[in-house]
Amino acid sequence: MKHYKKNFKIYNLLFLICISLFLSSCSGNSTTNTETNNATSETEKIVASNKKLPQQYEVIINNIINSYPWNDDELTMVAENPELSYMYRKSASLSDIGFALIDLDNNGQEELIITDINSPFIYDLYTTSDGKATHLFDSGERYCYYIYENGYIKNQWSGSAATSGNDLYKLENGVLNFVERITLDEYHALDIGLINDISEADGSHFFKSKTTSVEDYKAITLEEYKNILESYKNANKPLDIEYTLLSEY
Repeated sequence: MKHYKKNFKIYNLLFLICISLFLSSCSGNSTTNTETNNATSETEKIVASNKKLPQQYEVIINNIINSYPWNDDELTMVAENPELSYMYRKSASLSDIGFALIDLDNNGQEELIITDINSPFIYDLYTTSDGKATHLFDSGERYCYYIYENGYIKNQWSGSAATSGNDLYKLENGVLNFVERITLDEYHALDIGLINDISEADGSHFFKSKTTSVEDYKAITLEEYKNILESYKNANKPLDIEYTLLSEY
C-alpha cells in the first residue's frame, strides 16, 4: 500500500510538470504568433503606403528626399528642380512632407501632389505631358494654392494691405485653365477715380474678372465678393487627401 501511495505521488508530480510545460509552451506560441501577426501587419502598412510612382515623379520625390535637410538660404530647395516651392525649408523633417497621386481632372493621368501634411494648402502640383513631368504651380507665403473636387484650384494671394484676391482655375486634360479672379484692389480703385488718394483706401473696393488684366475688372460689392467665393466653395469641396510620408518612401 505504501509503495502504491509513493508511486501515486510520483505520477501526480510528473502530471503537474507536464501540464506546466504544456501551458508554458502554449503561452510562448501565443506570444510568437502575436508578434508575427504584428510584424506582418506593419509590413503591409509600409508596402501599402509605398505606392510605386511613375518614373517621372519618382525622380522628383527622390530629389527632394536627397536634398534634405532643406536649409538653402537662396530658397532653391532642390538644385535639380528649381521650380519647387521654397516652403519645404519650413518643415522640420521628412515625416512632415507627404505626396499623393490623384487624377484631378479625370483624364486617366494621375497628378503628383506634394505638401506639408499639416498645411491647409498644397506646396507643389505636377502632371505629365509627352512623357515628362510638368510643374503646374508652387505655393509661397503670399500665394497659396488649394485643391478642390472637380479639378477646381484656388490661388489665394496677397500683394499688400491694399491688394489681395483669389484666382480660380480648373484643371482640364492636364492644363490649368484660368476661370475667374475675385479681388480687393485699392490701387485700381485709385487709377479709375473711385478714390483720390491711396490714403483714402478703406478695404472696400472689390472687383471680378474673367482674366488677370485690370482692364477687364468689374466693380462688385463686398457682399457679391463673399457670395462668389461661397458659391465655389459649396459647389466644389476640398479634397480629403491621404498622403505617403517621405520618411516612409
